[in-house]
Amino acid sequence: MTVPQRHSWQPPEGEKLVARAPVSSATGAADRVKGRRWFRDTERHDIQGELPDWPKGPAYRLRSKAGPVVRGALAAVFVLGVLALAVVFDGNVPSGSGPGRSGSLGRSEDPENEETDFPVLWAAPGTIARTLPWELDPARRPDTDTTHLVLTDRRLLVLGGLQDPRAPWEEVLWETDLSAVATVERRPFSVGGRDFRITFTDGSWCRLTSLEGEPLVGHLTAA
Repeated sequence: MTVPQRHSWQPPEGEKLVARAPVSSATGAADRVKGRRWFRDTERHDIQGELPDWPKGPAYRLRSKAGPVVRGALAAVFVLGVLALAVVFDGNVPSGSGPGRSGSLGRSEDPENEETDFPVLWAAPGTIARTLPWELDPARRPDTDTTHLVLTDRRLLVLGGLQDPRAPWEEVLWETDLSAVATVERRPFSVGGRDFRITFTDGSWCRLTSLEGEPLVGHLTAA
């Protein structure tokens, strides 16, 4: 019996595979939304319970404003203590210590969607983004499963598969014609700058992230 390869999906004859990469719904990085994501309509209502066939997922709440302030104060106290000990023992300040060395995300160009809220799906009723598969949400799918975004010269697809090398498989979970994609934008205000947003022609959008997505995003932004 021939075991199918993990990346066994290929487009039909006459259609060209351009790029593919493992993707997931993005995760908030700013203090108040860190580790969280939401699925919204255009009135900012949570719509995950309305999405057809989606299993129940975690319900996140926005972190309080006080939390980041307290954590920042504690971090500042810790840094000052380290500096003081360094001066007492050898008079040297550790390289890279002090304010501004914490790997800050920088300034968000879209704070409403990156700092005080973090929608990864923005979709009015009946729009394309509402048809995206629940498997993109890492909080809903098993750890053994993966999702890939695939670009051909005609379509954009989401494939779902099993990571287990003993019995790998994948299937098409979702697809749309390229004509339905309006724009693809990198979202640098993210961990490692790996997030990107796909906006469809009906105004709905999704925010995804990928460790290996640069070639795919490069093709999409150039399209």
